[in-house]
Amino acid sequence: MKLRRRDFLYGVAGAPAMAGALGAATIDVTSIKSRGTKKVEIVYKSPHATPNGLQAGRDGLWVVDQGKENWVSLINFADGKLIREFQIPGLAGASGFTVDPDGVIWINDTHNSLIVTCDSKDGKILGKYWCPGAGRPYQVPGDPPAARSPILSPFPAPAPAAAAGGSGRARGRGGIPGQLPMDATTGLSGEGGQGMEFRDGLLYYACLPSRRAYVLDPKTWSVHAMWNLPGNRAHGVGWEGETLWISDSNWRAFFRHDRTTGEIVEKIQLSEKDPLIHGVTVYDGYIWFSDDVGYICNLKL
Repeated sequence: MKLRRRDFLYGVAGAPAMAGALGAATIDVTSIKSRGTKKVEIVYKSPHATPNGLQAGRDGLWVVDQGKENWVSLINFADGKLIREFQIPGLAGASGFTVDPDGVIWINDTHNSLIVTCDSKDGKILGKYWCPGAGRPYQVPGDPPAARSPILSPFPAPAPAAAAGGSGRARGRGGIPGQLPMDATTGLSGEGGQGMEFRDGLLYYACLPSRRAYVLDPKTWSVHAMWNLPGNRAHGVGWEGETLWISDSNWRAFFRHDRTTGEIVEKIQLSEKDPLIHGVTVYDGYIWFSDDVGYICNLKL
């Protein structure tokens, strides 16, 4: 399926040009060319219980956990053994994760709607930034239902308070989606970005609430482009050549975008029996991804 360039690419100087008021809702997922059935392997247990972001690095596989302890772990690709790890205080739902050429870690702190930079040696926070595209997730007609992993976690179940998490999806007093409590003072709290990658001085990340991917210049904090995404649960991302795979957990699929135009050129569709996609990276001809019940998985491209 080839979608028009103007449906995806947005310059910072002009207004968005998109087909219809909802833009992303115009993407027909069923008509996108599929790469075919892929066998998913559960490779090993993750270092901690809720892995939500992955990044292939020179020294191994980085894993960021969204649990309250905020663990960032570097493990061996071959066997998952821990090389080193540290904690980053104050995060509330760490998701997207990448490392730039200077060795600086970039993390999408999703539930805080922040992008945080850290030292990759000890996790010291270097900076905090607001996240373009942050807000509350919403649904449009045709969205798939919310997906859950079909796999049981190898870790103990969290205590109820720890499991409650701030998802930005709470219902109001009348139980109507979108309704806020009568004492609400803002409607802007919600979620920020998800998967992240760095390329040629630009930060690429998927943003769940806005249903778009952003190309951001971190030096000027200006958005160079936005690409419409097919669903309301965009997650991990990973490079294959000059194209970027962006996953969607509810569609249970990976969508490959042309880096220049943002067009979706291909997809990989998983089944409801496969692990659920969260963190994503591409390494040595494989897509690696985490299921946040506690596993690291992969499939051959």
